Amino acid sequence: MRRLDSPSLHIFTADETVFHRIREMGTLGDAHWHAKRLTNPVELDNLPVGSLVMIDSAHAQRPDWNDTRWRAWAGHLSIIVLSSEPRDDEGILAMDSGASGYCNAYANEATLRQVVEVVASGELWVGRSLLTRLLRGVSQNLGKSAAPTSDAWRKALTEREVEVATMAAQGASNLGIAEVLGITERTVKAHLTSIFEKLDIADRLQLALRVHGVK
Repeated sequence: MRRLDSPSLHIFTADETVFHRIREMGTLGDAHWHAKRLTNPVELDNLPVGSLVMIDSAHAQRPDWNDTRWRAWAGHLSIIVLSSEPRDDEGILAMDSGASGYCNAYANEATLRQVVEVVASGELWVGRSLLTRLLRGVSQNLGKSAAPTSDAWRKALTEREVEVATMAAQGASNLGIAEVLGITERTVKAHLTSIFEKLDIADRLQLALRVHGVK
């Protein structure tokens, strides 16, 4: 997936609390993201390619999940769906519609920052519970005739990279991995970059699929 260069974070929400909390986050990672309010879904049609957009699932004008506009937007935007009452079922619908992330609209600032950074880097963001549901659904759809992927992926990685990949595939955060392995978050990120390159994958979800033998 592409790396986003736009410094603007577009937010489609009618919830003043959500908008102001995100606007006040200020600096996100190495970028200074400027939150801009969207008031009508039509505005998403004209955003620059690569724009990062947060869409409140509770917004009265939010299109149904089967609306063709979702796919059209996903073709040139990176979308994070915010939910005041996140549910795995809704998360699956959002991701299937083309969203790159799904999270609690009232998550703490650290989590919201991480979600933005992950999606901005071209990866996908889903919670651990939703990731498990997605993996289970993919596994069921493979059918009994599909040959499961072996542990061949391990052969391409170093012993430490295998440890990092396994923990990341289980939903562990970079900080969590760093604490368990006694290394820095920066080192974890470096390992993940190397892992993605060696396995020819783009993000944590694809890594989880590979590690769990789904892909």
